[in-house]
Amino acid sequence: MPPLYIADFHTHYAGPDYPALPPHNTAAELAQRWRGLARRIADLDGLLAEAGRHGVDLRVLSAPPALVTPHGERTRPDDLRRLNDHLAEAVATAPQRLRGLATVDAFAGDSAAEEALRAVRDLGLSGLVVDCATDGQLLGATAARPTLTAAAELGVPVFAHPISPAAMTSAFAGLGRFGTSLARGTVNAAALLSLLADGVLAELPDLHVVFPMLGVAGLSLAAATDEGERITVAAPATQRAHVYLDTMGFTPAAIRFAADLLGADHVLVGGDWPIGQRETSRDRVETALARAGLDEAERRLVAGANTLRLLATRPGRDD
Repeated sequence: MPPLYIADFHTHYAGPDYPALPPHNTAAELAQRWRGLARRIADLDGLLAEAGRHGVDLRVLSAPPALVTPHGERTRPDDLRRLNDHLAEAVATAPQRLRGLATVDAFAGDSAAEEALRAVRDLGLSGLVVDCATDGQLLGATAARPTLTAAAELGVPVFAHPISPAAMTSAFAGLGRFGTSLARGTVNAAALLSLLADGVLAELPDLHVVFPMLGVAGLSLAAATDEGERITVAAPATQRAHVYLDTMGFTPAAIRFAADLLGADHVLVGGDWPIGQRETSRDRVETALARAGLDEAERRLVAGANTLRLLATRPGRDD
């Protein structure tokens, strides 16, 4: 059998003009690492070299608004355009090894949708990355509907990236890095549930949205209800909502849970590069997927085939 094709859907990149910022009220442990992380996030050559050493075939690059914008501020439209212009140029340097998700402020209404259209149609970017929430709104909010509608019409995925909500991040600060992750995971789970509760998934059946494993509690809670079954593999094919999880690490039990609930065709390798504690490598992916008990076909789907299919999805094509 040919080797697995490995695509890391969760890879961060922002050019030197937009340095990556640590999460709001981040744990001291992460803050100490951040200067080095920010340098790596801006180093495209280093990213490519590392991917080559680790046997990763494709990196999907993204810079969610909260990664490059000070807490409490909105990313300015001109900055979004510059970020996306630069990302398109970066991807063009190695088109067989890189794809890009346009940075979009999903809560900016129609102007956000216009940038999404420009980034995909004019720049050739493969999808969108958005903050899953603000401190006052979740992704199911009316303000985000134009962006989600545009993505559904374009047939490109939306990566709903976690943020650090002020109240929860402060409340969980005593837990250190676990508190930072818990706050981010909680709001990410809430954003997933908001798409269900606010009717977005029913209204936009062609929407393809990816959440990191950090928000898996939202999937678990949704799946425990009749209404939430629509996001699981148990739903009839014509009614199944297109919700995906990236592995955001390589814990076999978590991968098995996601594959059982969503179907192996809705799980993607994601390492949260370079922030994640365990970097994506061929050996790590192969070992994790085998220990998760996935068969050969399922391993190929999760390792890279799902990401390739998702980035190529257009209206009218099979999911």
